[in-house]
Amino acid sequence: MEKIDAVITWVDGADPKYQKKLKEHLKDRNAFKKQYLQASEINFCIASIINYAPFIRKVFVVTDGQLPNLDNIKNLVSLNKIKIIDHKEIFRDHREFLPTFNIRSIDALLYRVKGLSEKFIYFNDDMFIVKKTNPEDWFLKEKAVLAGEWSKTYNKQPIKFISEKIKKLFKLRPSFNAAQSKAANIAGFENKYFKSNHSGRPQIKSVIENFYDKNPEKIINQIRHKFRDSKQYMPYSLCWHLLIKKNLYVESSSNNLVEIHKSRNLSAKKLENILRNIDSKVEVKFLNIQDLNLATHETQEVFQNWFVRKLSSKTK
Repeated sequence: MEKIDAVITWVDGADPKYQKKLKEHLKDRNAFKKQYLQASEINFCIASIINYAPFIRKVFVVTDGQLPNLDNIKNLVSLNKIKIIDHKEIFRDHREFLPTFNIRSIDALLYRVKGLSEKFIYFNDDMFIVKKTNPEDWFLKEKAVLAGEWSKTYNKQPIKFISEKIKKLFKLRPSFNAAQSKAANIAGFENKYFKSNHSGRPQIKSVIENFYDKNPEKIINQIRHKFRDSKQYMPYSLCWHLLIKKNLYVESSSNNLVEIHKSRNLSAKKLENILRNIDSKVEVKFLNIQDLNLATHETQEVFQNWFVRKLSSKTK
């Protein structure tokens, strides 16, 4: 069987050493945000991949000199597929840009993980597999399976274009979708972009590598930002649009994914009902749960206990 790896980006924002380093580079010393904190998502992201995507050869966790504490899953799944990758490895020719606190800079260099397979799947640590998957859920022969929908690019939507200008002026958090739209523009799509869902994202390493070999200035301009910047594009989305141009893709249905955008607003009981509903739907294989670190302790426990029960029963 062809090799397929998984890559997860993660940092422990609660680590005092990390916080010290972060605050040394923040222009506003009071700007540390709770988004850097964790709710053990990385543990269940890793466990979900190992348990529900058994074909995955290696699970690379890309981080900043840290090790995730996997004690609560070590008796539930085998951890021998996991390999920790430091930012210094992927920034090995560009260490002048370290440290970085910018996921969009880090993402652009994931293809440089040593030993990474040609086909790999990129995960954020809030993305989970909740039922058994096969390689064909991610790649069909030489084509990547892309989950999302087409939308007008921002340069064709005056209101969104102006909105991005305002965000830049007031130094607000750069838009997730705008960065995808920018990636599409770079790949040559002027009128539309393929907006991704929040689930694992198939990537093809040689497509990314070949683009940067021909456009070395793109990678430098991307990774020089220590914090997210409106000038940046979404690296995985750039890969997707390059694959679309080469007809190396198939579109996937969104019926297999549940996205919970603001778990901080959910009571424990409400989340419990959502998770029970996921279990009852055979077609749902993927879950994205955002802002779990901002949810109540009770709500976090509901999620964690639910996943432990799933892994303990080995339900697939």
